[in-house]
Amino acid sequence: MKKTAKAELRAKSAEDLKALAKAARDSLMKARFTKSVEGKPITIQQRVLRRQVARLETMIAEKQAGAKK
Repeated sequence: MKKTAKAELRAKSAEDLKALAKAARDSLMKARFTKSVEGKPITIQQRVLRRQVARLETMIAEKQAGAKK
């Protein structure tokens, strides 16, 4: 992910990040269903989505930790 995209994500609110994480999780679940039903390998797409969800969850946790201080 480019630095500009990370900076744009960091500028968003926690609620916006949660919505993006939910959308990424939903598309990951759809990809898993497609893989199991149709037998199509989508390993690169799954990896990208998993990392995106992890990145968003990390940013959400950072924002929540910063708000508590």
